[in-house]
Amino acid sequence: MRAWVIRMGIALVFNAITFWAASILPGVRLGGGFLWAVVVFTAATLLIKPGMTALIAIGGARLRSRSRRAGNLLSAAAGLLATLGILFVTSIFSSGFQINGIAGWVAATVVIWLASLIYNFVDDGLEARATALIGRAGIRRRQQP
Repeated sequence: MRAWVIRMGIALVFNAITFWAASILPGVRLGGGFLWAVVVFTAATLLIKPGMTALIAIGGARLRSRSRRAGNLLSAAAGLLATLGILFVTSIFSSGFQINGIAGWVAATVVIWLASLIYNFVDDGLEARATALIGRAGIRRRQQP
């Protein structure tokens, strides 16, 4: 349970930073429901990405047997498509993150997809550090009378 809470907290903070960074793009605006938009985006990511990953694994295995480059291209395209879908769901269920125009949708999708690649590289390390910090704080509390 603690690991899930830590992972969710890290994802929420990272997504909030990503949305804030994406808001400098033309056609992308933050609104009053920004925190709700981050929650919706994070939840949609947890629901949509695993399904996309399964589809990528099935199609990618076939393509990778022919060409590694084709499998990587499929993975990138599926990631971009999943990000676009997640942004669409977020825009429907929240008003805190708005995207206008085709250029805004393309730019936001690419920037947030790139941020998700970065997140995938650092999330395990961040989770391990946070768990260690919380574990040490719990040990100190138990030792004090």
